[in-house]
Amino acid sequence: RPETMLGDTAVAINPEDERYGMLSGRFAVLPLVGRDLPFVLDSVVEKDFGTGLVKVTPAHDPNDFAIGKRHGLEFITVIGKDARMADSVPEQYRSLDRYQARAQIVADLEAAGLLVKVEDYLHNVGHCQRSGIVVEPLISTQWFMKMKTLAEPALAAVREGRTRFVPDNMTKTYTNWLENIEDWCISRQLWWGHRIPAWYGDDGMVIVARNEGEARARHEAAGPTTSLLRQDEDVLDTWFSSALWPFSTHGWPEMTEDLKKYYPTSVLITGPDIIFFWVARMMMMGLKFMGDVPFRTVYINGLVLDPEGQKMSKTKGNVIDPLVIFEKYGTDAARFALSSAATPGMPISLQESKLEAARNFANKIWNATRFVLLNCGEELGTGEPLEWETQIAPPELADRWILSRFNRVALDVGDALAEFRLHEAASLVYHFFWDDFCDWYIELSKPFVTSKETGPQVIAVKRRLIYVLERSLRLLHPIMPFISEELWQRMPHDGETICLAEFPTANAAQLDGRAEKEMALVIELVTRLRSIRSIFNIGQAVPLEAKVAPSDEEARRIVESMREQISRLARLSKLHLVDRISSARGSARAVLNGAEIEVPLEGLIDFGKERERLKRELAKLQSEQEGLEKRLANSDFVARAAPDVVAATQQRALEISSQMVRLGAMIDSL
Repeated sequence: RPETMLGDTAVAINPEDERYGMLSGRFAVLPLVGRDLPFVLDSVVEKDFGTGLVKVTPAHDPNDFAIGKRHGLEFITVIGKDARMADSVPEQYRSLDRYQARAQIVADLEAAGLLVKVEDYLHNVGHCQRSGIVVEPLISTQWFMKMKTLAEPALAAVREGRTRFVPDNMTKTYTNWLENIEDWCISRQLWWGHRIPAWYGDDGMVIVARNEGEARARHEAAGPTTSLLRQDEDVLDTWFSSALWPFSTHGWPEMTEDLKKYYPTSVLITGPDIIFFWVARMMMMGLKFMGDVPFRTVYINGLVLDPEGQKMSKTKGNVIDPLVIFEKYGTDAARFALSSAATPGMPISLQESKLEAARNFANKIWNATRFVLLNCGEELGTGEPLEWETQIAPPELADRWILSRFNRVALDVGDALAEFRLHEAASLVYHFFWDDFCDWYIELSKPFVTSKETGPQVIAVKRRLIYVLERSLRLLHPIMPFISEELWQRMPHDGETICLAEFPTANAAQLDGRAEKEMALVIELVTRLRSIRSIFNIGQAVPLEAKVAPSDEEARRIVESMREQISRLARLSKLHLVDRISSARGSARAVLNGAEIEVPLEGLIDFGKERERLKRELAKLQSEQEGLEKRLANSDFVARAAPDVVAATQQRALEISSQMVRLGAMIDSL
């Protein structure tokens, strides 16, 4: 940069560059200034870059600063803190703005016949993040902290397992930085922060102390003096203050009861971008001043990305106001959407569709609880929590199945939370509540809970519904705290708040693999029958007949025992148990694990029109698939599009292929 040329004090050459060996020990003359510049040999110079000759400006470039130190060069500051040229430059450039000086220097070089050419190139001078203005590298006096002796115990603590990272691969980021750590510049020229605890006497003495009184005492102890003390105006780096956080917030250096209780803590949750800024420094400070690590586990959550795959940043302006999201979708929905996407260490792409799905889940929880409260109110009793009901009436298959499913999910959720697999815990709770509890158990229970009868079976089913719902709300609470608290307060419960209620744990005695296997056959059977109705556009009010051929006697027993429930959920007028399924045309067929199904379609649909409709649908899918395949074959799209967009395109292509196979089979069957 022309304006820094005035501060050049040497020209550097790579010692292996044979072109310039004869220049060692000689001098060049700095244009416009007339200063002699020695040629120095330094291996940092890239001999294959440019001319292989590099001007050295020790006072205005970090690399040149290091060269200047190695070769004992003069350090000449030519740009001041006001970004104007200093008095050390020739008179005609003094007090000029650096960019005015740049233009003037180029013009003067050209006038003197010393300018070969001007060209743009990308340099590495830093720019202000907010304003975009160049931040000039200047020489200044700063305070540094020696880091090697602090880093070694922090490295050992992680290697010995006293602190672990989740996910484990984040350990590498931590260790790489500490293994290559440099002394830390801890002073900052800011007005806010912990002030540097250093005082200066006008006699040149520098004193570091805990307070001014201690500094004055040390100053006086050094000898008779009347000089005034002036405290350093700089403040400590923000990360220095933050590094003290785990213990300074609890009364340190006094060993308070809070400090004894809360240090070390169990888990630190933070992002991957501040592992070295904050995590490593808290580790070093904690081990230095407390003699123990500040936390046992460091959970690294993913950064939240915008729809273009960029990190959300206030500076970039691509952030979402959480208050707007809370107002639109609900706080629990936002929390659930983030939790369900929180794969350890992986970035989170926050999309509207995920927030909408989470809001729908919250509505599902509310409506399911409302249904149970409206229809089972008389069983809520005095508010005491209910136990699993077995005395009034023996549990049916659906009862044994939901109890087993709840305990299995409680076991899996507990394991997932213990290992910080928040996305897995959210998914498990979601599918249990929506699929198992709402879509199947409540639906199977409806004939009892909506019945006007008050027999033992009705009472038992109602109490079991309440039992499962209350525990499901407790299972939901860590992820969706507000709706679970609101609804739990209306259920029979023990304690003032769900926050202090016991978190559900699995009861191994209530796991029932046989019930889960038997119910899986019923669920698949109903699902396939519903699918046939949907595929062929047969209205819900149109009764269907179905033939079911169980694969063995056990499957036959299950279907026979659940015949009434299967017929009601699949809206069948008749369910025939047969030995085998015929291959007659004009019927929809399905094969599942444990049975075969046949649904006669004669009289229910117009076969000709249905064939044409399905062919049109198939052609539409083929056209869409060709477009997707063309897009995925485009290397520019795959390289430049956001990862979630590429993944969504690939997923859609797979879905279309599956749909086309099913449509082809349906056309053949007609």
